[in-house]
Amino acid sequence: MPSQFPSFTIRQANPRDVGYVSEILTESFYRSVDRQVHFLHRCFVDMVYPLLRYGIMLDLSSRFGEKTPCYACLVATHPANKSLPIATLEICMRYVPTKGHQNFWLGREMQQHPYIFNLAVHPHWRRRGVAKQLLLAAEGTVKQWGYSQLYMHVLEDNQTARNLYDRVGYQMYDREGNLNYWLLRKPRRFLLQKKLRST
Repeated sequence: MPSQFPSFTIRQANPRDVGYVSEILTESFYRSVDRQVHFLHRCFVDMVYPLLRYGIMLDLSSRFGEKTPCYACLVATHPANKSLPIATLEICMRYVPTKGHQNFWLGREMQQHPYIFNLAVHPHWRRRGVAKQLLLAAEGTVKQWGYSQLYMHVLEDNQTARNLYDRVGYQMYDREGNLNYWLLRKPRRFLLQKKLRST
């Protein structure tokens, strides 16, 4: 049953959406206008773009075909065209540390929890609140599965995303990639957690 928000409809993706979702993911992660990239890098991405999109489409199709109980791909559509996805996110079960970064010395046992990944909004629809609505819809899905915690990663230097996740209630749970940060100067990955209120 779709969830209706003020501006966008959030629904489960179906096999007909695979091409659109693949386009959104490829555009967001490889050719985003938000990132400053070297001219040659942009030319290379434009050249291999069809291959990147095809690879993402195959991955997405395989996840759809697995029929895993705790997997969901949500899409957002605008009332003007409810068949055309403009944003997406996926939820699956993933192993996360049982202790956050504050208690790393107590051990790194892992447990499976719902995890958000591949959150992406088409460039033409950004900064209109659609990502927030997808995140709220994801919480409803996870509650239906019987879980009360939700996790996701964000890069340390992605301040726009970090601000959004902070506004919807995600908190720092763990820091990863310290070695890459100190040796290679790559941004660290932060694992965020949100504890969901029971309804």
